[in-house]
Amino acid sequence: MRHHRLSLTIALLASAFAAPAMAAVPFFNASCPGGIDVHADEGGPVYVQGRETTLKRFNDRYFEARDASSGTTLSISTGDDGTQQVSYTGRGGANGICQVSNNGTPAAAVEGGRHHRDQDRDDDAALPREVTCESTDQRQVSCDMDTRGNVEIVRQLSRTRCEQGSNWGLSRHSVWVNGGCRATFRNMSKAAANASAGDTALGSCNASKGAQGTLVTQVPVGTDYQELIIDYPEGRFLCMMRNDGRVQSVTPIRRRGG
Repeated sequence: MRHHRLSLTIALLASAFAAPAMAAVPFFNASCPGGIDVHADEGGPVYVQGRETTLKRFNDRYFEARDASSGTTLSISTGDDGTQQVSYTGRGGANGICQVSNNGTPAAAVEGGRHHRDQDRDDDAALPREVTCESTDQRQVSCDMDTRGNVEIVRQLSRTRCEQGSNWGLSRHSVWVNGGCRATFRNMSKAAANASAGDTALGSCNASKGAQGTLVTQVPVGTDYQELIIDYPEGRFLCMMRNDGRVQSVTPIRRRGG
């Protein structure tokens, strides 16, 4: 009889602790500042950047998921209306609010494992390639920016040293800062330079020349300039334009009709 009671007690304890902590975790996808991708299956587990996290259940409406590899901890709560709110903390005081999608598509839309690239290109082309982003009172701030390619600090404004991955980083369409980092960021990549250039650069050169020309070629020169070859009615010209849109010169290369 004593053995039976002991077995029953063990069974009850086992059932109490065997219930998975992730039992009430809802299905969702999320995108957090710093390029952190999150996915949760209904009932768990929760993944950060494709890695399974350690999940802790506080009640049916609040969970925490920790990714030991990156030091990221997610706070997952369910509101009265059934929607999920997800925020994160990370190393170096990083923190922020995540964008959540519950419809089976991550907040950063994915199709067949690839982003909607054409839409992304259109979205990015409309974003600035240089922004000043400032964290005041140690708060995290996100600033819209074309973050494709190589983004660098071109001017630090704070006494606090800005260090990527610690108090600043990149999301898909923004740069974020926290911990008192204040700086001006510039996209140094050729892809970004070419993306913004096109009609905008040609229009600047045309305005400087006072004529309507046709773009022949456009290439970046170093990190600060664009070189455009443009055909005008009187001949072919070279337009040198700074990446901030200012035209330095428009000079003839070959004139028509001798």
